[in-house]
Amino acid sequence: MTESWSQRTENQLSVVGQTLLRTPGAVLDEVYNDLTQRPEKVVQNTLIGGVVGYGATVLMRRAPVIGAVVAGTALLAEGARVTPKVSRFLDEAGSANTAMERLNLAKQGARGLGQEGALFVETLPAAGFGSRLALSAVEKSALSKNVSSAFAERLEYPLRRMMPDELLFRGPGTKIKTNMMNGDTVDLIAAARTLPAQKPYTVEYGRMIDPVKGRMSWKLPGTADAVEMGVVQKPGQISIHLHDPNVKNPLAPSIKDWRAVPKDEVGLIKAGDDNLVAYIGLGNEPIAAGSNAHLRAVVLEGKTRQAFLHDYVAKVDTETLGFTNLQRGVRVDFDDAMRAFNQTQRANPWSTLSNIKPLDASALTSTAGGVDFGAATNSFGARLSRKLNLGDGGPTLLRSTITGTTAAALAEGLFKS
Repeated sequence: MTESWSQRTENQLSVVGQTLLRTPGAVLDEVYNDLTQRPEKVVQNTLIGGVVGYGATVLMRRAPVIGAVVAGTALLAEGARVTPKVSRFLDEAGSANTAMERLNLAKQGARGLGQEGALFVETLPAAGFGSRLALSAVEKSALSKNVSSAFAERLEYPLRRMMPDELLFRGPGTKIKTNMMNGDTVDLIAAARTLPAQKPYTVEYGRMIDPVKGRMSWKLPGTADAVEMGVVQKPGQISIHLHDPNVKNPLAPSIKDWRAVPKDEVGLIKAGDDNLVAYIGLGNEPIAAGSNAHLRAVVLEGKTRQAFLHDYVAKVDTETLGFTNLQRGVRVDFDDAMRAFNQTQRANPWSTLSNIKPLDASALTSTAGGVDFGAATNSFGARLSRKLNLGDGGPTLLRSTITGTTAAALAEGLFKS
């Protein structure tokens, strides 16, 4: 039995090796034959890839949780389609005891892989084009933004709420690469840099940060003026989301913002990469129209190097989802505010933020440069985004293109069967 198993393994390795060597040529031959003999098939595959790339981008850009479910389902279905073929092929390879049998089987396997590879070659450019077109439409078209926002509110948000929080802290892009903790303090500036501003601004994005575990949740999109992350903030965690820097009061948290952060915990808001707000949540405190709420926040205006402390009572205005009689705040020392943000007590953040030194007008200088709270990155995705003028859409483009080609392969396989 040992010899039989050893012989089958040797046969399988031989056939697989020969198959892989012949596959690149088989892919080129298949593409050439499709272009010259079956142009209608190339057109069909191109259309499938473009449509799926467009749809996958819209899903992953505005409803990434649903997009992940759809992509995962497509990959599972493709695996279910391909696995029996691979199993049969390996079974036949194990029984190929002569060189001629192994050669013929390798040629057969190479033809099969050539057909699959040709499909990806034919659909990849179309999927990429569809994805690029979708990014342009979703980011710039009011109709597309309205439709995708309605889709997110009715389907994506409920699914986010249904998912266990821990799942949204798993996967690519959820590991914090820099240490935010220093003893009992946390670096809020480093936390803010995990979520660069949108340029140009489109919708709010948000994520939850757990500096103790060194993890952060998925970067999740919302609508033009709201985001629901689907993750309940726990003690010691930090929530962060974006605001449109071009609105009237971009640095003012809404009532929903204050309520989403647990009482005495900290939340962050970025309005562009020049402005950062740290505010202390109100949690489940009852807030009714006309009632009072104790507002606590520190605003950093990086471009002008100004900092303002807010610590007062304001009245609720339910029509604007904000507060009446908001004040400019007490101006405090910007450098000391930066130090406080860099070393904020995790268990009691307001104990640090409320003790920022008052402004010393005599120490003001006009030569100091502004501060950017964005994240400078030179990753492949970031370079691709800049090259294609996608803003931060590079990773979405890559994921959507891959999903588009995979789904196109699945559709082609289903058509054949």
